[in-house]
Amino acid sequence: MRLYRFLLVLICGNALLQSALAQDSLNGGMYVDYQQFFSSLSFTPVAGRSPAAIQQDLKSSAARLVEDVPPATPLSLPGAGRKTLTAEAIYTRRKNSVLMVGRLKKAGTGAGISFDITGTAFAITAGGVCVTNYHVLEQIIAPREEAGRQDSAWFVITRDKRVFLINKIVSWSRNNDLAIFALDAGGARFDPLPLGKPAEEGASVYCLSHPGGYFWYFSKGIVARNAVVSGPSLATGFNPAGIKPVRMEVTADYGVGSSGGPIFDRRGNLAGIVSTTTPLGSVMRDSLGNNLGHQQMVVRDAVPVFALRQLLGLAD
Repeated sequence: MRLYRFLLVLICGNALLQSALAQDSLNGGMYVDYQQFFSSLSFTPVAGRSPAAIQQDLKSSAARLVEDVPPATPLSLPGAGRKTLTAEAIYTRRKNSVLMVGRLKKAGTGAGISFDITGTAFAITAGGVCVTNYHVLEQIIAPREEAGRQDSAWFVITRDKRVFLINKIVSWSRNNDLAIFALDAGGARFDPLPLGKPAEEGASVYCLSHPGGYFWYFSKGIVARNAVVSGPSLATGFNPAGIKPVRMEVTADYGVGSSGGPIFDRRGNLAGIVSTTTPLGSVMRDSLGNNLGHQQMVVRDAVPVFALRQLLGLAD
Protein backbone atom coordinates (compact mmCIF):
# COMPACT_ATOMS: atom_id res chain seq x y z
CA MET A 1 0.00 0.00 0.00
CA ARG A 2 2.51 2.58 -1.20
CA LEU A 3 1.84 6.29 -0.89
CA TYR A 4 5.00 8.30 -1.35
CA ARG A 5 8.53 7.40 -2.31
CA PHE A 6 11.40 9.53 -1.06
CA LEU A 7 15.14 9.65 -1.71
CA LEU A 8 17.47 10.19 1.22
CA VAL A 9 21.20 10.15 1.95
CA LEU A 10 22.57 7.38 4.15
CA ILE A 11 24.82 8.72 6.91
CA CYS A 12 26.77 7.08 9.74
CA GLY A 13 25.90 7.21 13.43
CA ASN A 14 24.54 5.31 16.43
CA ALA A 15 21.61 2.94 17.00
CA LEU A 16 18.94 5.64 16.91
CA LEU A 17 17.65 6.81 13.55
CA GLN A 18 17.45 10.59 13.70
CA SER A 19 16.20 13.48 11.60
CA ALA A 20 17.37 17.08 11.48
CA LEU A 21 14.73 19.30 9.92
CA ALA A 22 14.35 23.00 9.27
CA GLN A 23 11.42 25.03 10.58
CA ASP A 24 8.36 23.57 8.87
CA SER A 25 5.38 25.30 10.43
CA LEU A 26 3.69 28.72 10.64
CA ASN A 27 1.62 30.54 13.26
CA GLY A 28 3.07 28.62 16.19
CA GLY A 29 2.80 25.26 14.44
CA MET A 30 -0.80 25.56 13.25
CA TYR A 31 0.13 25.31 9.55
CA VAL A 32 2.57 22.53 8.79
CA ASP A 33 4.66 22.35 5.61
CA TYR A 34 4.71 18.58 5.13
CA GLN A 35 7.00 18.80 2.11
CA GLN A 36 9.55 20.54 4.32
CA PHE A 37 8.87 17.88 6.95
CA PHE A 38 10.58 15.31 4.71
CA SER A 39 13.12 17.50 2.96
CA SER A 40 16.00 17.01 5.42
CA LEU A 41 15.18 13.56 6.78
CA SER A 42 18.31 11.45 7.34
CA PHE A 43 18.75 7.86 8.47
CA THR A 44 21.45 6.57 10.78
CA PRO A 45 22.15 2.80 10.64
CA VAL A 46 22.55 0.70 13.76
CA ALA A 47 26.26 0.47 14.56
CA GLY A 48 27.75 -2.84 13.46
CA ARG A 49 24.55 -4.10 11.82
CA SER A 50 23.34 -3.71 8.28
CA PRO A 51 19.70 -2.86 7.50
CA ALA A 52 19.44 -6.25 5.75
CA ALA A 53 20.49 -8.03 8.97
CA ILE A 54 17.88 -6.12 10.95
CA GLN A 55 15.25 -7.07 8.39
CA GLN A 56 16.21 -10.73 8.71
CA ASP A 57 15.93 -10.50 12.49
CA LEU A 58 12.46 -9.02 12.04
CA LYS A 59 11.35 -11.92 9.86
CA SER A 60 12.89 -14.39 12.32
CA SER A 61 10.97 -12.86 15.23
CA ALA A 62 7.73 -13.23 13.27
CA ALA A 63 8.52 -16.80 12.21
CA ARG A 64 8.80 -17.87 15.86
CA LEU A 65 5.30 -16.66 16.68
CA VAL A 66 2.02 -18.56 16.58
CA GLU A 67 -0.88 -16.65 15.05
CA ASP A 68 -3.46 -15.16 17.45
CA VAL A 69 -1.31 -15.87 20.53
CA PRO A 70 -0.86 -12.98 23.02
CA PRO A 71 2.63 -11.60 23.77
CA ALA A 72 4.73 -13.83 26.01
CA THR A 73 5.27 -10.95 28.45
CA PRO A 74 2.28 -8.81 29.50
CA LEU A 75 2.57 -5.17 28.44
CA SER A 76 2.32 -2.15 30.71
CA LEU A 77 -0.56 -0.14 29.25
CA PRO A 78 -1.92 3.28 30.23
CA GLY A 79 -5.31 3.59 31.90
CA ALA A 80 -8.30 4.72 29.88
CA GLY A 81 -9.53 8.30 30.08
CA ARG A 82 -12.95 8.94 31.62
CA LYS A 83 -13.60 12.57 30.69
CA THR A 84 -15.41 13.49 27.49
CA LEU A 85 -13.13 15.62 25.30
CA THR A 86 -13.72 18.07 22.48
CA ALA A 87 -12.56 17.03 19.03
CA GLU A 88 -9.81 19.65 19.25
CA ALA A 89 -8.58 18.18 22.55
CA ILE A 90 -8.56 14.63 21.15
CA TYR A 91 -6.37 15.70 18.23
CA THR A 92 -4.02 17.72 20.40
CA ARG A 93 -3.60 14.97 22.99
CA ARG A 94 -3.25 12.05 20.60
CA LYS A 95 -1.38 13.35 17.53
CA ASN A 96 2.04 12.56 19.00
CA SER A 97 1.04 8.91 19.48
CA VAL A 98 0.32 8.42 15.75
CA LEU A 99 3.21 7.26 13.56
CA MET A 100 4.02 6.79 9.89
CA VAL A 101 5.20 3.31 8.90
CA GLY A 102 7.91 3.22 6.24
CA ARG A 103 10.00 0.72 4.34
CA LEU A 104 13.64 1.55 3.62
CA LYS A 105 15.02 0.24 0.32
CA LYS A 106 18.08 0.38 -1.82
CA ALA A 107 17.82 2.93 -4.62
CA GLY A 108 20.20 1.27 -7.03
CA THR A 109 23.68 2.66 -7.63
CA GLY A 110 25.30 5.35 -5.53
CA ALA A 111 24.87 6.31 -1.88
CA GLY A 112 21.17 7.07 -2.09
CA ILE A 113 18.42 5.03 -0.51
CA SER A 114 14.68 5.32 -0.97
CA PHE A 115 11.71 4.62 1.23
CA ASP A 116 7.96 4.26 0.95
CA ILE A 117 5.36 5.36 3.48
CA THR A 118 3.23 2.22 3.70
CA GLY A 119 0.73 2.88 6.46
CA THR A 120 -0.07 4.23 9.90
CA ALA A 121 0.69 2.94 13.41
CA PHE A 122 0.40 4.08 17.01
CA ALA A 123 2.19 3.46 20.30
CA ILE A 124 0.50 1.51 23.11
CA THR A 125 3.42 1.54 25.59
CA ALA A 126 5.81 4.29 26.60
CA GLY A 127 8.73 2.02 25.69
CA GLY A 128 7.83 1.74 22.01
CA VAL A 129 5.48 -1.22 21.53
CA CYS A 130 3.14 -0.25 18.69
CA VAL A 131 0.17 -1.49 16.66
CA THR A 132 -0.64 -1.46 12.96
CA ASN A 133 -2.42 -3.77 10.50
CA TYR A 134 -1.24 -7.26 9.64
CA HIS A 135 -1.43 -6.32 5.97
CA VAL A 136 0.94 -3.34 6.50
CA LEU A 137 3.69 -5.68 7.82
CA GLU A 138 2.68 -8.80 5.90
CA GLN A 139 5.98 -8.86 3.99
CA ILE A 140 7.72 -9.35 7.33
CA ILE A 141 5.23 -11.75 8.91
CA ALA A 142 4.54 -13.87 5.82
CA PRO A 143 7.24 -12.85 3.31
CA ARG A 144 6.83 -13.60 -0.38
CA GLU A 145 9.46 -13.54 -3.07
CA GLU A 146 9.07 -10.45 -5.27
CA ALA A 147 11.28 -9.97 -8.30
CA GLY A 148 13.47 -6.92 -8.05
CA ARG A 149 12.48 -5.99 -4.50
CA GLN A 150 15.30 -5.40 -2.03
CA ASP A 151 13.66 -4.24 1.20
CA SER A 152 16.32 -3.51 3.77
CA ALA A 153 14.58 -2.21 6.90
CA TRP A 154 11.27 -1.01 8.32
CA PHE A 155 10.83 2.04 10.50
CA VAL A 156 8.40 4.59 11.92
CA ILE A 157 8.43 8.39 11.84
CA THR A 158 6.98 10.32 14.77
CA ARG A 159 5.15 13.64 14.77
CA ASP A 160 8.22 15.30 16.28
CA LYS A 161 10.39 14.01 13.40
CA ARG A 162 12.20 11.15 15.11
CA VAL A 163 12.76 7.95 13.12
CA PHE A 164 13.05 4.50 14.73
CA LEU A 165 13.70 1.03 13.31
CA ILE A 166 11.16 -1.71 13.84
CA ASN A 167 13.15 -4.54 15.42
CA LYS A 168 10.64 -7.17 16.54
CA ILE A 169 7.20 -8.58 15.77
CA VAL A 170 5.43 -9.24 19.09
CA SER A 171 2.09 -10.76 18.07
CA TRP A 172 -0.22 -10.85 15.07
CA SER A 173 -3.61 -11.90 13.74
CA ARG A 174 -4.40 -12.33 10.06
CA ASN A 175 -8.16 -12.68 10.58
CA ASN A 176 -8.38 -9.49 12.63
CA ASP A 177 -5.70 -7.70 10.57
CA LEU A 178 -3.51 -6.78 13.55
CA ALA A 179 0.23 -6.67 14.10
CA ILE A 180 1.93 -5.68 17.37
CA PHE A 181 5.58 -4.71 17.00
CA ALA A 182 8.44 -3.21 19.00
CA LEU A 183 10.81 -0.39 18.07
CA ASP A 184 14.54 -0.12 18.54
CA ALA A 185 13.81 2.88 20.74
CA GLY A 186 17.25 3.41 22.28
CA GLY A 187 15.66 4.52 25.55
CA ALA A 188 13.29 7.01 23.90
CA ARG A 189 9.81 7.41 25.35
CA PHE A 190 6.50 7.55 23.49
CA ASP A 191 2.97 8.80 24.16
CA PRO A 192 0.92 5.58 24.37
CA LEU A 193 -2.76 5.44 23.46
CA PRO A 194 -5.11 4.15 26.17
CA LEU A 195 -7.41 1.30 25.17
CA GLY A 196 -11.11 2.06 25.50
CA LYS A 197 -14.21 -0.12 25.46
CA PRO A 198 -15.96 -1.43 22.33
CA ALA A 199 -18.07 1.31 20.74
CA GLU A 200 -21.76 0.73 20.09
CA GLU A 201 -23.62 1.62 16.90
CA GLY A 202 -24.26 5.34 16.71
CA ALA A 203 -21.31 6.30 18.92
CA SER A 204 -19.16 9.21 17.72
CA VAL A 205 -15.65 8.24 16.64
CA TYR A 206 -12.60 10.07 15.31
CA CYS A 207 -9.85 8.82 12.99
CA LEU A 208 -6.27 10.12 12.81
CA SER A 209 -4.17 8.68 10.00
CA HIS A 210 -2.21 9.35 6.78
CA PRO A 211 -4.53 8.83 3.77
CA GLY A 212 -2.94 9.33 0.36
CA GLY A 213 -0.12 11.49 1.69
CA TYR A 214 -2.43 13.75 3.73
CA PHE A 215 -0.44 13.25 6.90
CA TRP A 216 -2.11 13.46 10.33
CA TYR A 217 -5.56 13.80 8.74
CA PHE A 218 -8.37 13.98 11.32
CA SER A 219 -11.93 12.94 10.53
CA LYS A 220 -15.15 12.32 12.45
CA GLY A 221 -18.02 9.89 12.03
CA ILE A 222 -20.12 7.35 13.86
CA VAL A 223 -20.10 3.60 14.29
CA ALA A 224 -22.40 2.35 11.53
CA ARG A 225 -22.36 -1.36 12.39
CA ASN A 226 -20.56 -3.99 14.46
CA ALA A 227 -20.40 -7.39 12.81
CA VAL A 228 -18.80 -10.80 12.62
CA VAL A 229 -17.53 -10.99 9.06
CA SER A 230 -17.32 -13.85 6.60
CA GLY A 231 -13.80 -15.23 6.59
CA PRO A 232 -13.50 -15.86 2.82
CA SER A 233 -14.55 -12.26 2.13
CA LEU A 234 -11.61 -10.76 4.04
CA ALA A 235 -9.31 -8.68 1.85
CA THR A 236 -6.41 -9.52 4.17
CA GLY A 237 -6.78 -13.27 3.75
CA PHE A 238 -8.37 -15.80 6.08
CA ASN A 239 -7.08 -18.58 8.31
CA PRO A 240 -9.90 -21.08 9.05
CA ALA A 241 -7.98 -22.22 12.14
CA GLY A 242 -7.70 -18.66 13.47
CA ILE A 243 -10.02 -16.66 15.69
CA LYS A 244 -13.39 -15.44 14.41
CA PRO A 245 -12.94 -12.09 12.59
CA VAL A 246 -14.94 -9.08 13.79
CA ARG A 247 -15.20 -5.58 12.40
CA MET A 248 -16.50 -2.15 13.40
CA GLU A 249 -17.82 -0.27 10.38
CA VAL A 250 -17.52 3.51 10.67
CA THR A 251 -18.38 6.61 8.64
CA ALA A 252 -15.21 8.58 9.51
CA ASP A 253 -13.19 9.17 6.34
CA TYR A 254 -9.94 7.38 5.60
CA GLY A 255 -8.20 5.85 2.59
CA VAL A 256 -5.04 4.23 1.27
CA GLY A 257 -2.24 4.95 3.73
CA SER A 258 -4.61 5.09 6.72
CA SER A 259 -4.15 1.36 7.33
CA GLY A 260 -3.29 0.76 10.98
CA GLY A 261 -4.45 4.20 12.11
CA PRO A 262 -6.26 4.65 15.42
CA ILE A 263 -9.96 5.38 15.80
CA PHE A 264 -10.87 7.17 19.03
CA ASP A 265 -13.98 7.38 21.15
CA ARG A 266 -15.21 10.70 22.57
CA ARG A 267 -12.85 10.32 25.55
CA GLY A 268 -9.79 9.99 23.35
CA ASN A 269 -9.42 6.28 24.07
CA LEU A 270 -8.74 3.75 21.33
CA ALA A 271 -12.00 2.36 19.94
CA GLY A 272 -10.64 0.64 16.84
CA ILE A 273 -7.99 0.41 14.14
CA VAL A 274 -8.41 1.28 10.45
CA SER A 275 -8.36 -1.83 8.25
CA THR A 276 -9.95 -1.75 4.77
CA THR A 277 -12.52 0.01 2.57
CA THR A 278 -15.12 -1.48 0.23
CA PRO A 279 -16.66 0.78 -2.46
CA LEU A 280 -20.24 0.01 -3.39
CA GLY A 281 -21.81 1.05 -6.67
CA SER A 282 -24.39 0.30 -9.30
CA VAL A 283 -23.76 -1.65 -12.50
CA MET A 284 -25.95 -0.38 -15.36
CA ARG A 285 -25.56 -0.19 -19.13
CA ASP A 286 -27.56 1.65 -21.77
CA SER A 287 -28.84 0.12 -25.03
CA LEU A 288 -25.45 0.70 -26.67
CA GLY A 289 -23.57 -1.09 -23.91
CA ASN A 290 -22.12 2.05 -22.36
CA ASN A 291 -21.42 1.77 -18.65
CA LEU A 292 -23.74 4.05 -16.65
CA GLY A 293 -22.74 2.69 -13.25
CA HIS A 294 -21.36 4.87 -10.51
CA GLN A 295 -20.02 4.62 -7.00
CA GLN A 296 -22.67 5.05 -4.33
CA MET A 297 -20.90 4.70 -0.98
CA VAL A 298 -17.81 3.31 0.76
CA VAL A 299 -17.99 0.86 3.65
CA ARG A 300 -15.05 1.47 6.00
CA ASP A 301 -14.06 -1.59 8.00
CA ALA A 302 -12.11 -1.09 11.21
CA VAL A 303 -10.84 -3.62 13.71
CA PRO A 304 -12.61 -3.02 17.05
CA VAL A 305 -10.54 -2.52 20.19
CA PHE A 306 -12.15 -5.74 21.43
CA ALA A 307 -9.99 -7.66 18.93
CA LEU A 308 -6.80 -5.90 20.03
CA ARG A 309 -7.59 -6.58 23.68
CA GLN A 310 -8.15 -10.23 22.72
CA LEU A 311 -4.78 -10.40 20.95
CA LEU A 312 -3.10 -8.82 23.99
CA GLY A 313 -4.65 -11.46 26.25
CA LEU A 314 -6.68 -8.87 28.21
CA ALA A 315 -10.08 -9.47 29.79
CA ASP A 316 -13.08 -7.94 28.01
